[in-house]
Amino acid sequence: MFSLRRLAVFAATTLVSVLAAGSAQAAAPGLNVSSYDDAPAALGQGAKQVRFFVRWSDFEPGGPADFTGLAGPSNPNVFTTGLERNVGRVLAAGATPIMVVLDAPAWAASGQRPRSPGEYAAFIGELAGWLALKRKAGDPSSVYEVWNEPDAPEFWGEAPNPDFYTAMLKASFARVKAGDPGATVLVGATTGNNYGWIEALYARGAKGSFDGVGVHTDTACSVVGPDKFYRDPNGRLGQYTFLGYREVRATMLANGDDKPIWMTELGWSTTNGGPTSCTRGASAGKKPSGVDEATQAAFLTQAFRCMAHDPYVVAATWFTLRDIEGLPLSSEVGNYGLLRRDGSAKPALGAFGGAAAQGAGACGDFAPPSLNVLAPTEGQQFVDKLDLNASASDGGVGVARVSYAYDGGKEIRNFTDALTDGAGVGLAPWQGSGALGLGPHTIEVSALDNNGNMARRVVKVIKVAPGSLRASLTPGFKLRKRKCSKRSGLTTCSLSGLLSRGAAGRPSIGGKVAVEWQWKNKQRRFRKLVGGLKPASKLFTFKAKLKKKGSWRVRVVYKGVAPYKSVTSKYVSFKVR
Repeated sequence: MFSLRRLAVFAATTLVSVLAAGSAQAAAPGLNVSSYDDAPAALGQGAKQVRFFVRWSDFEPGGPADFTGLAGPSNPNVFTTGLERNVGRVLAAGATPIMVVLDAPAWAASGQRPRSPGEYAAFIGELAGWLALKRKAGDPSSVYEVWNEPDAPEFWGEAPNPDFYTAMLKASFARVKAGDPGATVLVGATTGNNYGWIEALYARGAKGSFDGVGVHTDTACSVVGPDKFYRDPNGRLGQYTFLGYREVRATMLANGDDKPIWMTELGWSTTNGGPTSCTRGASAGKKPSGVDEATQAAFLTQAFRCMAHDPYVVAATWFTLRDIEGLPLSSEVGNYGLLRRDGSAKPALGAFGGAAAQGAGACGDFAPPSLNVLAPTEGQQFVDKLDLNASASDGGVGVARVSYAYDGGKEIRNFTDALTDGAGVGLAPWQGSGALGLGPHTIEVSALDNNGNMARRVVKVIKVAPGSLRASLTPGFKLRKRKCSKRSGLTTCSLSGLLSRGAAGRPSIGGKVAVEWQWKNKQRRFRKLVGGLKPASKLFTFKAKLKKKGSWRVRVVYKGVAPYKSVTSKYVSFKVR
């Protein structure tokens, strides 16, 4: 469970991130490559880090003897020589190689994942020691990711297991540092920004066994920009929003870890399919599979402007340099590249070239709506029922909901339909307030915008006994036109109206209103023949069947319930023929 103390850290961190100075520098841009020999092309585009997929099964297909660590490969193959050659190229260019080590060989696998934390750690440690020998004085240190998206079955092969993974991370950290003390060890990047997974690793003692945390924001079929986000029910930025890395950071700080975040994959696919073309994730068949090429370029630029607000994001490695050959042109996964399959450049390639120079720019609407509570008023006393009325406005993404609750979060009602900036919504009156006991109560009003930002007000009210308030307010009647109709020789008349309280914010009216239908007899005196009662707090309509012909008049009477005085409407006169 994420404690209130940690949530406070999160809120402060998010606010600082959003308000960071516009001169902040964007994360260092890098590129993922699907082939080791694509490293020179990535460096040629200005990549400051190159991320290699190092498949353990390629290096030790038959067992540990296939690779002997510090002594170098005992049986060099295309994978060891290719990695050695291209890591050397990256280092010579002053860039940082990132090795994400995954894919257990059959002899060391349990399904897709490693069968033993120690066996995986032994290999990644030997890999680090071997590559350390290739590094020259002054070269950057290498970076090692312990697996790829271990929080997702797609790469883990089964339900994520934080206990097993924590043991694997701790063992790997020790072995990598033994082989290359200057190396950087990352928690294997999460799917999206999975702060819950990171919290689970801390709970199992992972602190101290990594130098940074990897995240991936190239989530399945993403078609919204990096400034758009949603919130989880707990109010925190959702896992699959670009800016959710701020929640990962908040989780780290809440656990006493001020370490960087490495965004080892970010990107948007250019499949630009139809409205239901997505085939992956929870939105399969419900949304497009990608964006057009111009939008991909625009999102790339905006992403680096967003990350410039958050200097703890030290690197952002685009997935990927080129579209993946061998996959259909309609494949979402195959179209994240800056280069098309034929090697021609997409617009995003030019945007990537300017990524390193991006300063902080507008990124996300984190401002809550403005909220104006009209009723009840602070400290208001009432004897019967309360009116609820509030208005909200949001100049950003718009108001999504206005909600009322009482006495610590007991729900009254949510308003979501046809909300308009500045227009009041509520209940006049809230019938449930009639059941409240005597004494103090709170009315809690909140306004939520479409990004989940919330404004909240708490109003204190007091319910008192009917005799406790002095009658000091005089209401007035607003009567609508009287209507009569005749059918089968019988006349039916109606009178509608409302007992007005005057200015907004006045207390709700309690009690009843009574109607008096009066007929003038032969002695020219009016006699009350028909009556009726209606709640004084609502629009009323009285109906009566009038058998006698001649002169009639009708009025409505309010006996008064404090703080309102009694009052009587004017007569409305008419004839029945």
